[in-house]
Amino acid sequence: MKKIELKNIIAINGKYYLISTISMKIRHKFFEKDNNLLVYETMVFEIKNDNEVLYSKPLYNERYVTSDEAIAEHGAIVQDPTRLFLNQKCKVD
Repeated sequence: MKKIELKNIIAINGKYYLISTISMKIRHKFFEKDNNLLVYETMVFEIKNDNEVLYSKPLYNERYVTSDEAIAEHGAIVQDPTRLFLNQKCKVD
């Protein structure tokens, strides 16, 4: 499985957002002791005027099984962030 870490900052109507896609290990299969499961996650965070990223209030979160899927979704959000916001997966004040 491929490790990835993608970060982009985008601007929409004068507001800035961090798009982050990473690979991470998780262990949900406690009884099988599977601690080598790798998943991919894309999150969107608002960035305040003082460059503070609001990590405690993610606006969007999605997990993927493959790195190809995660990379494609990250790229799609960066290319056309309005599709993310228009689909109401993410609220913009």
